[in-house]
Amino acid sequence: MYFLIIQLFKVEYKEDVLLAMTSCGIQKGSAFEGQNLDKVLEREFPLFTGLIRSEDEREQFSILITSVVDSKKRVREFVQLLKEADIDIKRENILRVVMIPSEMIIDHTQQWESQS
Repeated sequence: MYFLIIQLFKVEYKEDVLLAMTSCGIQKGSAFEGQNLDKVLEREFPLFTGLIRSEDEREQFSILITSVVDSKKRVREFVQLLKEADIDIKRENILRVVMIPSEMIIDHTQQWESQS
């Protein structure tokens, strides 16, 4: 089992990402709206950017999506579905995917699933 974290930098792809997740069986997740740290630093501390601010305000916002997945294969399917929808995350900075191995998952069934 893995804890999946998706940092969505381009929020206009939110529906595409959620659709791809559900299409490959990634469900029961959570989504949180936030701000990209680098854009906050640019806005709050203009010395980091040479006093030039970005014209695109959307770049300062991001969405953090989390879920639990049973295998790396499911996440590879997710990335492939995005690519088939002409969203190539390997060429463009749209999102970042992080998978953290989970030693134990406890859910509503009160069953313990463990890697060891």
